[in-house]
Amino acid sequence: MQSITFLTALAAFFSATSAVAVPAADISEAAKNTLEDRQYGACSQWSSSTQLVGNGDPHQNYLHKQLSQTITCDQENGCSTGQTETRSYTIGFSITGSPAEWISGGFDVSTSWTTGNSYTCNGGPGDTVCVFQKIAHTAYTVQNGAYNSCTGFSPSGGTSIIKSPNNNNSGGGYYCVVGTCRNQGDEYWEE
Repeated sequence: MQSITFLTALAAFFSATSAVAVPAADISEAAKNTLEDRQYGACSQWSSSTQLVGNGDPHQNYLHKQLSQTITCDQENGCSTGQTETRSYTIGFSITGSPAEWISGGFDVSTSWTTGNSYTCNGGPGDTVCVFQKIAHTAYTVQNGAYNSCTGFSPSGGTSIIKSPNNNNSGGGYYCVVGTCRNQGDEYWEE
């Protein structure tokens, strides 16, 4: 007789606890989808994605590139270097690490910048003169991961830094160097 009472009490307990309603606000959107939706619908479709880490920690870096040949003025006369001695270069973005794709991160940047070659620099007698361009880049931190419309972005692996040329070379420009020229095409970073 006692075992029947125990089983009856146990059944009453489970029927009472399993009937508790969960407020709809406590159920995530992904959990509201049916099992079939979660397994075969948009929730099961993952794609590779590259996204900013936080705000991306944006900061400016500058690539300095010598556009012209080095001209040495004679000892009595000044001279100039200009379009005939200057080349145009296309400067692309650079990446440390391996993001799945280039992204702008919402910054005013592009995948490349073309320097042009319509610049002239003058030197005095005995000067060595050349044309440089400072190409302004925005550097920002990104991370690879996977994305789906139900759960959002899921990061994986380490972070990478993308350096992208600013649109219209905003913050950069060409300048003349006297005395410390290098070779045409040489470049260095100012970070």
